[in-house]
Amino acid sequence: MIYRMDGTRTSAPLVFEVTHEGQAESREVINRGLSEFNAKHLGDHKWTGLDVYVRDATGQLVAGLIGECVLDLLYVHTLWVTESLRGRGLGTRILKAAEDDALQRGCRVVVLNTLSFQAPAFYQKLGYERTGVTEFQPGVQKIYMQKRLLAR
Repeated sequence: MIYRMDGTRTSAPLVFEVTHEGQAESREVINRGLSEFNAKHLGDHKWTGLDVYVRDATGQLVAGLIGECVLDLLYVHTLWVTESLRGRGLGTRILKAAEDDALQRGCRVVVLNTLSFQAPAFYQKLGYERTGVTEFQPGVQKIYMQKRLLAR
């Protein structure tokens, strides 16, 4: 006998599909389902992009940040500076621009993660605190960080 998720009996089996290529429609159904559930507890909330792009005189992208705001949080997904421009304060300026914009949107906290060989000391220098660590692979840690934003 097969049981449904609600505990009732059924003869129709559930079919599990594992895929390495996401299906846009299926992903949308899952994301919408979670958003609807979360809205019952958090109220309506929308994810909005917050990106910072830095281009050179020719228009070539040389650095940037990819993030999203939701509720009162800024999630930084990616911060990158081309190798030839590192160590000149550009990453600090990019992050500050994102934090300032996030503050204007009502965000109070920035969250991000970095790998142990990437930039944890950089973020700590800018006021980010470690909130958790997981082993990414042997010898490499994924470090979760956050920073509370204060009105400037």
